[in-house]
Amino acid sequence: MDSTGEPMDARQAQSALAAACAARVAARKAGERERPRGYGIGQGLTFAVGFIALGLADREPRWGIWLVAAATVSLTGFLVLLWLGAHHGGVTRWFHRDRGSGRPPWQAWVVPFIPLAISLPAAVVYGSAGWLIAFGLASGADYVLRGTWQAGTA
Repeated sequence: MDSTGEPMDARQAQSALAAACAARVAARKAGERERPRGYGIGQGLTFAVGFIALGLADREPRWGIWLVAAATVSLTGFLVLLWLGAHHGGVTRWFHRDRGSGRPPWQAWVVPFIPLAISLPAAVVYGSAGWLIAFGLASGADYVLRGTWQAGTA
């Protein structure tokens, strides 16, 4: 049925459906905003500094309280940048429904585990302090690389 109550033929229905889909895509695009380029790099640096400071606090008890304080400030900054970056566009999605946009769904789950896998050998050799330092470096590098890549494609 159209707006006058008359039955629609197949072509009218198809054109109405196409118009509705186009409107949905346009509304989605209008709601998305680009994140400022420094978010990923700032997240990587604050994450790396925070975890390295936590790892060094275990190795250097004399400076432990200052290192834990620095780690707390740095990781709080990381969480603030993460929250601001995630909510900048208004919607946080893990998977894109459109096949042509964003990264493949498996990357959203597998890629974050790469720094963990890289840092596990340091845990075996150097204990928890080594794991914290290696995890901070690997995850920080991951964030910086993604931030740099995002800046290059924006």
